Amino acid sequence: MKILLSSSKPVPKTYVPKLGKGDVKDKFEAMQRAREERNQRRSRDEKQRRKEQYIREREWNRRKQEIKEMLASDDEEDVSSKVEKAYVPKLTGTVKGRFAEMEKQRQEEQRKRTEEERKRRIEQDMLEKRKIQRELAKRAEQVSLKIKFVFCL
Repeated sequence: MKILLSSSKPVPKTYVPKLGKGDVKDKFEAMQRAREERNQRRSRDEKQRRKEQYIREREWNRRKQEIKEMLASDDEEDVSSKVEKAYVPKLTGTVKGRFAEMEKQRQEEQRKRTEEERKRRIEQDMLEKRKIQRELAKRAEQVSLKIKFVFCL
């Protein structure tokens, strides 16, 4: 026997099943069947999920159409009617939800600041009006005193 390749490192032997053994073939076929069953189950579940989603969407569209028809009939009967808002779930657990919450808080703070600023300006305007009225009253009093003084002479 000739040595074709020599190496200082040990070369790992690869497993080559013997053709006489049937359990390797059976194991392979069992794995293949299991893989096919998983794929079939997955595709069946996916098909069922899509079908349910389609049914939900169809039902939702039907409800929306009914609501539109009811609102249209209400508009004919009553001119002023409010549009009902649909339920929108909060996304507080997601990054988008956190940013939306932060934006909402920022807008609320901005609204409060503008409200406080408006109140402060109104108060300041009232103080200035009172001050001007006092000054006008003093001037009117002085003018009336001067007129009385002039008529007295």
